[in-house]
Amino acid sequence: MSTPVHFAALLDALPQQVWQADASGRLLWMNSRMTEALGRPALPAPLAGWLHAEDRAGFAAAWEAAQQGDAFEREYRFGSTWMLAQARRLPGSALWIGSHTDVTHRRAAEEVWKLALECSGDGVWDWRVQEQAEYFSEGIMRLYGFEPGDVDATPRAFDGRTHPDDIEQMARDRDAHFAGRTPLYRNEHRVLAKDGSWKWVLSRGLVIARDAAGQPLRMVGTHTDITERKRQEALVWQQARIDTLTGLPNRRSLRERIERALAQLDMRGEELAVMFVDLDHFKEVNDSLGHDVGDALLVQVAGRLQDCMPAGGVVARMGGDEFTVLLATAEAAAAAGRVGHELLEALSEAFAVAGERLYVSASIGVSLAPQDGLEIEALFKHADLALYEAKGAGRNRMRLFTPALHEAAQRRARLAGELREALPAGQFSLVYQPILSLRDPAAPPRKAEALLRWQHPQLGEVSPAQFIPLAETSGLIVEIGNWVFREAAVQAKAWRAAGHEGFQISINKSPVQFLGERSHRVQPDWGAHLRALGLPGDGLAVEITEGLLLERDEAVAQRLRALREAGLSISLDDFGTGYSSLSYLQHHAIDTVKIDRSFVAGLEAGGKALALCRAIVTMAHELGMEVVAEGIETEAQMLALREMGCDWGQGWWFGKGVAAAEFEERWFSATTR
Repeated sequence: MSTPVHFAALLDALPQQVWQADASGRLLWMNSRMTEALGRPALPAPLAGWLHAEDRAGFAAAWEAAQQGDAFEREYRFGSTWMLAQARRLPGSALWIGSHTDVTHRRAAEEVWKLALECSGDGVWDWRVQEQAEYFSEGIMRLYGFEPGDVDATPRAFDGRTHPDDIEQMARDRDAHFAGRTPLYRNEHRVLAKDGSWKWVLSRGLVIARDAAGQPLRMVGTHTDITERKRQEALVWQQARIDTLTGLPNRRSLRERIERALAQLDMRGEELAVMFVDLDHFKEVNDSLGHDVGDALLVQVAGRLQDCMPAGGVVARMGGDEFTVLLATAEAAAAAGRVGHELLEALSEAFAVAGERLYVSASIGVSLAPQDGLEIEALFKHADLALYEAKGAGRNRMRLFTPALHEAAQRRARLAGELREALPAGQFSLVYQPILSLRDPAAPPRKAEALLRWQHPQLGEVSPAQFIPLAETSGLIVEIGNWVFREAAVQAKAWRAAGHEGFQISINKSPVQFLGERSHRVQPDWGAHLRALGLPGDGLAVEITEGLLLERDEAVAQRLRALREAGLSISLDDFGTGYSSLSYLQHHAIDTVKIDRSFVAGLEAGGKALALCRAIVTMAHELGMEVVAEGIETEAQMLALREMGCDWGQGWWFGKGVAAAEFEERWFSATTR
């Protein structure tokens, strides 16, 4: 259908764009105003082809729905201009006649009102972009503490008060809106207020007018004070990443830093050292002096660790008394060696806490990237293995991870699994080491210590230093400890029945065994077992460590009282190596103290070791206790201990632990040594 010439001329004179389309939405004709706007296109052509991409789907659905009636109306972006499209079906035809009315300014005004309503009470700005002139409302001026006239009415004036770190992002967000990539301008940045403080603001705006080339002419917007929100966000961030006690980065923050460091290793040509720092015997400080003192000590430890950090070094607190140091440098192993030595020295000096002089040391395990791995978990695992080695070697030292440590860990894992089968498979046995009277060392022994041995079918004899910690960790120590008790009780009865009246066998009971028994619904009644066996309680002595007494656990105290009530003797093993030892002797019924072998080893040199041993003997006797010296390896040590009045001696000088049959043959077959 063609439009009559005189009617077409009339439509060309209208201010609106006028068009004709078929039922499918193809333009068949348009007036001169629309032709010029679209660059004189060839027809027919789909109307939707000139719509903004985001508006096409909605137009298509609305046009299709309009085919069921006679009218169509919709707003959409036609090129860069918002148009109100209105059309009606021609009577008796499938064709439509329609018009476009420019509603860009109305839409912009609506968006401005919408923005103003959303930000009610905020300061408003109105920017004449190409004139570089800007209006600021009184609300904006009050927001920053200014009076009218204090700041020039130009965008440069406020841009100049924007925090330098925020300018780049603000420019990107502004350009994105100018280019039409975002419907609204939105940016958060800091502005310098009159009093010198930084105000965080949310700036939102909208271009409401453009020139013929599509460049912005005018933009309006608001500022909203979000300083408090940002403060709360920063506080949440800090709480999630900063250790509240020490102020150091926490575990989460540490992982983030390691991830960044690993990502930059190749680019910077660096290596990374991950150093696990674990305080030695910190638990004893907590248990004996309280958690407040322990916390104060940790704060001082954190300070000393930070003082030892080179440029770029990071200290983080993993939790408890565990810290981690990160060193990113070209020679990470050498740097770890230097820093580790400084850390050990710094932590070995006395700490003044709550009127106390405290001494702690530390063990350090180190893993290196990329040598030992490029994943966080691998580096943590290997640093932990190195730390385990440092503690096992005597603490107060540093170890670097090696493949041998990994092999040792695999061996421990294997042993831990096979340990569960050792007891039912009959792989455990006891050996007995004599404890002799120092007043008459030639007399047959009247005491012995039962020592546990594990004969592995493939690995041979496994050291107790290896399998006892595994038994404690797994909880098997309770079952194994009860087996040791029963075996030792049978042996003690046998030797007494053979004529060795009053013979006593000592058995070790670890703190883990004491605590582990609490989780068993039926606790072992050793007293009832001895009565059923017909062995007096003094046939056995239970050796405990000072660490057990430091627990201040009432359940432990009850178990100790039950053993005493059953007649068993209580010995305090490794005496003098714990923390604040003397304070516990008056709170618990102890029969015997055992001088630790580390003191006995230094006797021949005299000095402090001699004085300490003499003091322990004197103190114990004053408290009505007997004294056993462990680790006697020379005659000179034995004579020194006898001279100071020590009651009993034990060590290789007299004999090592042997099976019961060999013990009988060696010690009971003759009346003298």
